[in-house]
Amino acid sequence: MFLIRWLLILNSIIPALIIFPIKKIYLRKDKKEKYKGPVIVSMNHTSFLDYIEALLAFPGRRMYVLVGAKFYAWNPFLTFLLKAMGVIKVDEVTGNMDAVNKAVEQINKGHSILIFPEGHIETEGKLMEYKQAAALISLSSGVPIVPVFHNGRIGPGKRDLMFVGSYMYPDTYMTRDDLDNLQDRAKAFTSDLQDRTEEYRQFYLRNFMIADGKKLKRPKYASFLYNFMKYTALPGIKCLMRTKITYGGDLARGTRYMDKGMIIVANHSWWIDSALLYFVFRRVYCRSLAAKDVAEVNKSWSYFERKMGCILLDRTGFDWNALKTMMDGLKNHEPIIIFPEGHMNYDDDLIEFQKGPAMLSLYTHRPVVPVYIHTSYKLFKPTRFVVGDPLEFDKAGLVTDNESYEIANEMMRESLYALKRQAINETKPKMNRYIKKVRKEMKENLAKISAEIEEARNAKASGN
Repeated sequence: MFLIRWLLILNSIIPALIIFPIKKIYLRKDKKEKYKGPVIVSMNHTSFLDYIEALLAFPGRRMYVLVGAKFYAWNPFLTFLLKAMGVIKVDEVTGNMDAVNKAVEQINKGHSILIFPEGHIETEGKLMEYKQAAALISLSSGVPIVPVFHNGRIGPGKRDLMFVGSYMYPDTYMTRDDLDNLQDRAKAFTSDLQDRTEEYRQFYLRNFMIADGKKLKRPKYASFLYNFMKYTALPGIKCLMRTKITYGGDLARGTRYMDKGMIIVANHSWWIDSALLYFVFRRVYCRSLAAKDVAEVNKSWSYFERKMGCILLDRTGFDWNALKTMMDGLKNHEPIIIFPEGHMNYDDDLIEFQKGPAMLSLYTHRPVVPVYIHTSYKLFKPTRFVVGDPLEFDKAGLVTDNESYEIANEMMRESLYALKRQAINETKPKMNRYIKKVRKEMKENLAKISAEIEEARNAKASGN
């Protein structure tokens, strides 16, 4: 069986990569967050090919999959292949613990487990009730669960979009005082696992065009100049500004791939902020809002901004044309960069926000993605971007009135302040290393001075 399994794997890698392409997005703060050892992969079930997708998404892991007894005994040849690849048979009628015990045995040997907690293939396009097998295996073995949601677009000419979430550790449920026994812990664990997967599903349905089976068309403003400037500037920004992108939530990483349109709001302290945000969200075509009076000071600069897709706003009064252009752009799935402060702010404190971003979000039902830019704007000095989770004001019960706009602005300010605190905390280790270096130099200098003073005292005592 060992030889047959490896022959099947080696002969199917290249055809599988061609026929079943995968786009994997990590929905966790740190993509490099890894657990050394076996894991339990919990994945929604859309077709019989989900097993192949899971093997391609988690290469290098010896993975056993839990399979229902009816499917296991459906065809002798299929049964032989399943045995060769490594399966654990589950009795769906009795629901005994044999499958859980066998899964724990394989985990103890260093193997990972793949499980479809719904138990059946989705037929209505929504998650069915999760069974407790994944939670029982995790609680019994102590290994974490990796929640995974994928859209099930599997086959030639299609691309499966897969969201891989943060690890869910069983320790949380073993130490809770309100859970008395294993059954209560497994029930709570399973409920949280399904809620997490449903959150990923809703995030996908609301923010990705591929949910409708469509591909995002290239916008009209994405001309040759736009693409030329965008991609030739990337190496310079990366090298000169020493950019570092971090995330303030589990969904924040996925915002950089959203293609249904979003409103990107950030603090504004220099004219190059828009270009840096183009770099952060380079996987999608972005537009930015710019002041018309500033752009028209120089005709060449005005021409350049228009070619880059900028929307020029007349700040002398209510500019209905600019507002309508932004609303139409969001409806056509174009991300828009807006600085809600209205102009550059060189202070550490955020000034009063304008109502534009909140109004656009509530009228178009598109999320706001907060980004904090933490930089000194000096060459070769680190520039840090902290991207937050999307803010959906319509889901929070806000409507299109002045009171809702003020609440939305307060939510944006709080989010940016939280991202600012995170950016400061993330830069502290480097500052601590610098302080330690300075203190070491001071100690060396003090020791040298002390030695010289002691030498002078000895010389004075000896009459020299």
